[in-house]
Amino acid sequence: MFQSLHSAVPARPVRTAASVLVGVLVTPDAPAAAIPQTFARWRALTPLAKWLPIALGEPGYADIVSGVAAALSRSGMTRRQLILLGEGPVARSMLELALRGELPCGGIVAIDVPCGALPFPIVPTVTAMRLVIRRDGDEALRGDLIGALHSADLDARIITLDLTAGRAAGAAASVTETFVLELVATIGRRTIDGVGDP
Repeated sequence: MFQSLHSAVPARPVRTAASVLVGVLVTPDAPAAAIPQTFARWRALTPLAKWLPIALGEPGYADIVSGVAAALSRSGMTRRQLILLGEGPVARSMLELALRGELPCGGIVAIDVPCGALPFPIVPTVTAMRLVIRRDGDEALRGDLIGALHSADLDARIITLDLTAGRAAGAAASVTETFVLELVATIGRRTIDGVGDP
């Protein structure tokens, strides 16, 4: 009797995609780019990711740490599945926490982050850092932060934009979208493979 080729060939195991949590840090005075309602396109482009606004009273360390812990608890995901997205002062606080080892996560996207020198040494981390930085007249300040990140040999990518120009919002959104899509794919792969624990 004829045997079907389908029954003779063993089925390949199916790899299920890991879930990723994109936590959007939002303060009452958050700029427009940090408001979750503006992310409809990014949500559509990242079906493997769950998007969750993390409302903060202030952009300080304590509010960020407790807000992130509550978001992880609600979502049932681990820190290595987490990508944090923030803008302005909250992005700076988020970045500092990650660089001090107090906010381990899969990755962060910091938009329009203030670039003054870090007041502490950077600790080793597997957290992927993606920064969109404002181009302005203060090259020395920007150099302090960028130099510190590069000398620490981190997984850090930095784009500098003229965020005061007419097309600033569109350019920042485009770069941020690229960073978010990249991190969702990367963190998803790391989670599937069981590597990259922060």
